[in-house]
Amino acid sequence: MFRDLLGDYEAKGKVVQGVGRFIALGLDDPFHITTITGFTIYGIGKYIEKKRTNYGIRMAKLDIENIRKEIRESILDISTIRF
Repeated sequence: MFRDLLGDYEAKGKVVQGVGRFIALGLDDPFHITTITGFTIYGIGKYIEKKRTNYGIRMAKLDIENIRKEIRESILDISTIRF
C-alpha cells in the first residue's frame, strides 16, 4: 500500500531510453542500422515508462520542484529583458 502511495523515484525505462538514445545518436554508421535499432530501443523504454511507472507522492514532488524551477528561470529571463 505504501509503495502505491509513495510511487517511484523516477520513471521506469529511463535507462533503456538512454541506451537507445546513445545507440541511435552516438553510434552512427553508413547503413543506419544503429539508428533504427537505437530508436527501437528508445521506443521500448517509452512504452515501459508509460505502462509500469507508479506515479505517486515522490514523482509529484519532483514534478512540482521542476515546475517551480522553470517558472523561476522564466521570471529571471523576463526580468533581464530591456525594452
